[in-house]
Amino acid sequence: MSPEGIQQARMASETQVRRILLLHDDHEVVNCVCGLLSSLRQPRYLVAHYQHLIDGLTYLTVNPVDLVLVGSKPADVDQLMAVQRINAAHPEIPVISLLDKASANRASLLQEKGSADCLCLDDMHNDLWTRTFNFCVRESALECKLAAASARMDWMMNTDSLTGLFNRKGMEKATLESLAIAREEDAELQIMLIDLDEFTRINSTLGHGVGDLVLMAAGRRIRELVGPNDHVGRVGTDRFIVVLEDSCGEDAANLAEKIRLAISRDVIQAGDHSLATTASLGVTSVSPSSISFDEVLAQAHFVLQRSKLKGKNRVSRAASIADVQLIQPVDAGPDMTRALLRGNVLQVFSQPIVNLLDGRIISQEMLIRGPAGALKSPDALFRYCQEKDILSAVDLRCLKKCAKVASTMSAGGSPRYHVNIMPATLLQTPVDELIRVLQVSDEYGHCCLELSEQQLLGDPGVLLPRVRSLQEAGIRIAIDDVGYGMSHLENLLMLNPQVMKVDKRLVLGLAADDEMRHTLSRLLKIADVLGAEVVAEGIEDADDYRILLEMGVRFGQGYLFGMPKACVPPVASKLKGEDIQGARAEA
Repeated sequence: MSPEGIQQARMASETQVRRILLLHDDHEVVNCVCGLLSSLRQPRYLVAHYQHLIDGLTYLTVNPVDLVLVGSKPADVDQLMAVQRINAAHPEIPVISLLDKASANRASLLQEKGSADCLCLDDMHNDLWTRTFNFCVRESALECKLAAASARMDWMMNTDSLTGLFNRKGMEKATLESLAIAREEDAELQIMLIDLDEFTRINSTLGHGVGDLVLMAAGRRIRELVGPNDHVGRVGTDRFIVVLEDSCGEDAANLAEKIRLAISRDVIQAGDHSLATTASLGVTSVSPSSISFDEVLAQAHFVLQRSKLKGKNRVSRAASIADVQLIQPVDAGPDMTRALLRGNVLQVFSQPIVNLLDGRIISQEMLIRGPAGALKSPDALFRYCQEKDILSAVDLRCLKKCAKVASTMSAGGSPRYHVNIMPATLLQTPVDELIRVLQVSDEYGHCCLELSEQQLLGDPGVLLPRVRSLQEAGIRIAIDDVGYGMSHLENLLMLNPQVMKVDKRLVLGLAADDEMRHTLSRLLKIADVLGAEVVAEGIEDADDYRILLEMGVRFGQGYLFGMPKACVPPVASKLKGEDIQGARAEA
């Protein structure tokens, strides 16, 4: 090809394509408009034509469009209504109204309803229509850029750059809005103030860089536990505030204890230094008659001080400033510890794992829920057990209960099931005893033992002999929570699991996040090298499910396929008057 031909081909490939939706009921007019647009070469126009507004709106939800042309006679609604509804549903797309002689006097009214401009069907000149199109597209693009810049500026003004939470200004705005809603509903707001203990010492001994990591981790823990409608902000060097909507005082206190446990889970390692993070929390009800953020903050601060004075790392709650009471950390007496060791307050749930291609259930994951209240969720339950130094004992009790229930879930033959175990528990339990408890049958792989990737922080080599013994006995090994953000490639390569379970944080929103898809694609390549099955957790959205299928993920679980269901209710227990030492020995 000659240089001139190459240049022409390049110019042709770079020719702009402009996509237009045309709504009109008169086929003769439609043919004239399409004929005019087809004669315009730079840019080239692609036209989609519909007679009914409802069809056009459906088209706009699934196809990108640069311009909408609304004729004077859509089939189902008036032109004014069509312009108004399109502009309301898609304000980013310019709408141009097409006028004939009978409707020429409606131009100003159409523009009031959202039409970017009007064109007369009796004056179909190429230059006029091209200039109008170009002007409307440029104006729309400029408005989008201004809106994006305004949103970015608003984000910068109201967001803490370190944690991604609201800053004081953003939190003040959110709190006042919540107070206004509470005032209309004549309801109280629950406010939680969180202060990291000994944070100054962290900065002075380990440096401000480590301090920043602590703040980011604390902010993430808080955000993960609160509801989607609750507001979280950082309002001081090491202080966070949460505004809880639709929450009573008891629920707020339970949530505060969960947050305390979650923050205390983090241990900072920096060289030879090891420093645990703890927090003191104050929870209070705020009357909707409050009119300023400082008033709300002062009341929450007063309650928080009760936690600090009582020894830190605890929660205080008050219905008012005059009614401050200290909340004991989650049933901290020996009765709860005894009940957990015996398993009396533990409940077994199951959730199906399915073949994503046909929805067929291939296995069940056995799950544990704690007693009602702050220890209901597994995360809070095990953090509490860690505080009480009974983590491995309770974890083993959970394993026994799950295996026992799983053995009764399928009549005839051995059911296939997954069950969780912590690496520390695996190290402390004889392999022969684990095999006995898991009731390994002649059917290879009927049981899959899941190791949490969140717990694999040391040398995975210490687990290798036990993992190999379990695999030789017919028990499959899975690495759980892969992609959680603490993944270690060494763990996957050395332990060589048969199953990789992708954490839900790498699944929720997958369809809308290119970076998540890229990360998952890399994990799938690792799984392919290892020859491991991939199970995606937390599938709740049909679009995420579709992307997983397209990426070749065969197995998954989540609310889209089945909620966790209770298998056996917890046994009613008489907590008092029992020997705790005997309970520990039995566990």
